Amino acid sequence: VTQKSTSRRTLRLLKTAWRPLTTSQVGDEFDTSWEMAKKCLEVLQQNRHISMKYEGSRVYWKIKP
Repeated sequence: VTQKSTSRRTLRLLKTAWRPLTTSQVGDEFDTSWEMAKKCLEVLQQNRHISMKYEGSRVYWKIKP
């Protein structure tokens, strides 16, 4: 699986989610580690496709409108 296809799948997941998702939830959805999910999410955030929000010790991700 390429990074480009992983990014597309992650964007699709966040677009269809009815609420922001944690890093772990994204990783669970793709059967990958928390660390790998975090790397993908950080790249998408750097490219300004998604935003993140801290709530306590959790990080929530959502698609930018």
